[in-house]
Order: sequence, then C-alpha cells, then structure tokens
Amino acid sequence: MEKVGFVRRVVDDKVELVFTRASGCGNCNGCAGGCETKAHIVIVENSLDAKVGDFVELRGESKIIMRYMFIIYMFPFAFLIAGILIGNSYFKSIDNPNYELLSFGTGVLALSMSFIFIRLIDRRVAKSGKATMFMTRIL
Repeated sequence: MEKVGFVRRVVDDKVELVFTRASGCGNCNGCAGGCETKAHIVIVENSLDAKVGDFVELRGESKIIMRYMFIIYMFPFAFLIAGILIGNSYFKSIDNPNYELLSFGTGVLALSMSFIFIRLIDRRVAKSGKATMFMTRIL
C-alpha cells in the first residue's frame, strides 16, 4: 500500500502525516451522494528528515495491514457470535423463557470484551516498536 501524505507536524523523531483515503465509490458523479473523503492522520518515524510542508510517499506492508484489519473486524464479530451461541446454549439449558434476549445480551457483552482485547493488542504492538508504515521518499 502506497499513499502520499503531507507533513503537518514534526515532533522529535516522528512526523504527523495527513493523507486522504480513497473513496469506496470511485467518485463517478452518478449519484448525488458527494462521497466525501476524510483526512487520515498517521504518526511515523521521521527516517527521511522531512520538514513541515513536505509531501512524502508513505508505504505499508500489505501483509501486516491485512493482519491488523482482520483482527479489528473479525475479533468483534467472532466474539459477538460466540457470545450469542454460548448464551443461547446456557439459557436454554436452564429453561429460561427469555433465552433469546439474554443470549443477545451475552453477545453484546462479549462484543464489549472484544474491544478490550483489541485495545490490549494495539498497545502491545505500539510498545513493540514495529513500524507498520514508513516513509520511502520525499516528493
């Protein structure tokens, strides 16, 4: 994955880059939706000695990014489904008449727990110092 980012701020040995994500629709003007794309901010190591106002090429390893995307999207989904199934099994076995509602509540509770696990994983990755994105050149 390669993007072009604008250096917004330099702090010590890191830079704050701003880039826009590609719109999912392709901006064909076929609808009146407008397809507004928002700016995304990334903080990376300043390996090229970039200055404020520079445009830099930002590169990320697709394999690593896909792994993180899998964790971010699939962990909550898996926890939700597992919570619903476990809750359904448990509340049915004790003959609770509201087992469907309670199993949904169990799923939502498991979903909330998944966000805690994702946060812990995110902190662990941040502490490891592995760069998922890095600058390749100043444009």
